[in-house]
Amino acid sequence: MFKNLMLYRLGPEWPASAAQWEEALATEPFVECSATQQKSTGWVPPRGQEHGALVETVDGQWIARFAIETKAVPADAVRARTQKAVEEIEKTTGRKPGKKELRDLKDDALIALLPQAFPRRSQVTVWIDPSARLLVLDAGAQGKADEVITSLVRVAGKGFAVGLLQTQRSPQAAMAAWLAAESADEMPGALHVERECELKGSGDEPAVVKFTRHDLATDEVRQHIKEGKLPTKLALGWQGRVGFMLTQALQLKKIAFQEGVFEEGAAAKGDDRFDADVALSTGELSGLINDLIDALGGEVEATAVTDQAPAAPPPAKPAAPHPATAADDDGPPF
Repeated sequence: MFKNLMLYRLGPEWPASAAQWEEALATEPFVECSATQQKSTGWVPPRGQEHGALVETVDGQWIARFAIETKAVPADAVRARTQKAVEEIEKTTGRKPGKKELRDLKDDALIALLPQAFPRRSQVTVWIDPSARLLVLDAGAQGKADEVITSLVRVAGKGFAVGLLQTQRSPQAAMAAWLAAESADEMPGALHVERECELKGSGDEPAVVKFTRHDLATDEVRQHIKEGKLPTKLALGWQGRVGFMLTQALQLKKIAFQEGVFEEGAAAKGDDRFDADVALSTGELSGLINDLIDALGGEVEATAVTDQAPAAPPPAKPAAPHPATAADDDGPPF
């Protein structure tokens, strides 16, 4: 259900209910890219059922899903078609196109080729814990998270406020202390260091050291920390139930539930399986998030990304594509 987590705190006003969130998301439903459109975003039913609800309530948790569809045309194809048009103009008129005309020719080439491009779609699962005012995005890249937050700003209107979850101790400082520790007793009780990390030095060309499937409780690792290299990510385990990679930006990646955690929902099918997966995964991850915050010294007040955003109409679809020829893709589809 969840592979990555980005954590935000919501303000006290919006959404007041799952129904209010549903009504807001319905103003930006997902529509597939048109023939000459490079990108389309919007909200889809999280159960995957056509015309289904855009917000599902399971065990007190609210779940939605945001879709991002892009179409990319190879740059070589655009250049080849543009060059052909340039040669035709030179042949028929005896002149070379100017800079503005050349840009227009590139745009025309892209528009002509877009209907042949295959769309790629990815989805971001969005989880709200209403009692904790916690907003969680299953996004592996900041660009996807920004797309979701931007949509929420548009649809929510006045009363919406959200900020990144921040802790008293930075993840990087905590990870460095855990790796430098000489004893397992210095680790937080609920967490333990696994066998993967990345250390990065300072300077214009910083040294980077990666450990994979390697014991990290060694003098070699501690020496790197003493020399000033700091962890940018560290594999951790939580209570023997969930493994994950913690980053310096307080993102949780490569989330993996250990064997046996989902046994209760393994026999369920269809809607029952969806409900079971949501209930079990959010239940486990809520405990992990709380213990991680405690291990980082507790939470500080969030820095607002947006506060009382004004009402806005649904996003306008681009009339003509940007001349870029490759879609931004930050990972495989969800």
